Amino acid sequence: MTKDTVSDLLINILTDAGVTHMFGIPGDAINHLTEAIRNQDKIEYIQVRHEEAGAFAAGAQAKLTGNLGVCMGTAGPGAIHLLNGLYDAKMDHAPVLAITGHVPRKYIGTGYHQEVDLYSLFKDVAVFNQVVMTPEQLPHLVVQACQAALSHKGVAHLSIPVDVAGLKLSKNRTRSPIAKEHSETLPCEGDLEAAAKLLNGSEKIAILAGIGCRGAERELVCLAEQLGAPIIRALRGKEILPDDHSLAIGGLGMLGVEPAVKAVEQCDLLLMAGTDFPYDDFFPKDTPAIQIDIDPTRLGRRNSIEIGLNGHARPTLEALTARLTTKENRDYLKSAQKNMSDWREKQAVIETGSETPIRPQRLARSIGDLARDDAIFICDTGTVTAWAARHLHIRQGQRFTLSSSLASMAFGLPGAIGAQLAYPDRQVIALCGDGGFAMLMADFVTAVKYELPITVIVFNNSKLGLIQFEQEAVGLPDYQTALHNPDFAKFAEICGGEGFAVSEPDQLDHAIKQAYDSTKPSIIDVKIHDSELIMPPKIKLSQAMNFGIAKVKEVLSGHPEKLIP
Repeated sequence: MTKDTVSDLLINILTDAGVTHMFGIPGDAINHLTEAIRNQDKIEYIQVRHEEAGAFAAGAQAKLTGNLGVCMGTAGPGAIHLLNGLYDAKMDHAPVLAITGHVPRKYIGTGYHQEVDLYSLFKDVAVFNQVVMTPEQLPHLVVQACQAALSHKGVAHLSIPVDVAGLKLSKNRTRSPIAKEHSETLPCEGDLEAAAKLLNGSEKIAILAGIGCRGAERELVCLAEQLGAPIIRALRGKEILPDDHSLAIGGLGMLGVEPAVKAVEQCDLLLMAGTDFPYDDFFPKDTPAIQIDIDPTRLGRRNSIEIGLNGHARPTLEALTARLTTKENRDYLKSAQKNMSDWREKQAVIETGSETPIRPQRLARSIGDLARDDAIFICDTGTVTAWAARHLHIRQGQRFTLSSSLASMAFGLPGAIGAQLAYPDRQVIALCGDGGFAMLMADFVTAVKYELPITVIVFNNSKLGLIQFEQEAVGLPDYQTALHNPDFAKFAEICGGEGFAVSEPDQLDHAIKQAYDSTKPSIIDVKIHDSELIMPPKIKLSQAMNFGIAKVKEVLSGHPEKLIP
């Protein structure tokens, strides 16, 4: 019987699970694991420059593919660095396995060099969390970890002490295959009938759809057409319906648009499908709601609902549609569509303008218009999120993802690395603020090393624009949001990629086309208007007053230039 190490068997099991990449940085506590990866050709080891980037990259792959993403870190600091990326995966329901090294078993609990209580450290972030203390445990724990991450759509963590990872274990040791979810659940008949009765008895129905409707696009549109219902998309749900679709009327929330807010305020029934939209200020008051979700614990936790439908979006929407009568009155839908058409016309003037400095709306629109039909857009967190949400026009077949629930800065670049590795033949574009990009910019050399032709577009306003807005919205003056940035275009060239610096509108489209056509990783450093305001779709009087107070404080503190819009 062939003998192999614990680490070899771990890699064999992950190969059976369909894993193709593992992200991390080598270290003494995971040397046996990296050696096992070196001795096979099914899984590629991707050496990142920061473990956080590895966790983000694994999470991006999991979000886009639905398959298991894997990242790893050595004992102590390497494991700790994974956490922010893993919390992003947890909160966006992405199946990710984190593997960490650990100190030798005899030293656990003694305060040994680089010893951290890894079980406690990962307890909150992980749906499965174990330390492998004997070789015999490993096959079963790895299978359980993979199945937990995939079935719960969350993070699993395995920690392997260094003196266990290199021990011999029978390669042919019996282990259970990894069960993958293929079935879809449907709500009970009584709940479906009650929901259909409520839908048939309502006249102005708005649909709020999230990423849980991925794979159910046809059923969503069929139901909306039968009801005469406009479709509002939660932010991650931006990719489920093209922006130019006649039923799409933008997004909801602080980064949403006025037509969507009006449609929700005016509806007499809200149908939520595949979304855990958290902002209760944007839900209609005293309006009945129906919610579809695969997790019953999420039903009604954000907004009061009349009926909760526990099931997958596709079969549930299909079952509801079969029970509905077609709405003849389309006045509500036409009003929402007219509002959206008017909004788009107003925005088009800004999106196609030639002002200097370049307006971020223009940049976001050009990024989308010039992208290929197979483009995958990875968005960072900051004001760039608002510009992408409103002005990046997604077409049929394109993809879009970001750090949604955690809203962590720095997701854009590593997310693009993960996406390009998962989809080597597709175009991958990262939209980053200068603050978010700078956090993990060292990993641009990772894209260069692995010859990944990603395009990173930096919305460079030399400040943390969203933080400034948040300070001023509560009446505080702008403080410590200004950034001292390097030349990002030159940085790209130093790393071995291509760099483009853009400060004039007539340079913009040419630079974007050059970067898109490049076979090398590229950065486009675009100087955008540094005082462009993100205006919420619904402004409260208190926000307007606080903003004015903040501007007065800024003048009194010696910054009158802050008054210039």
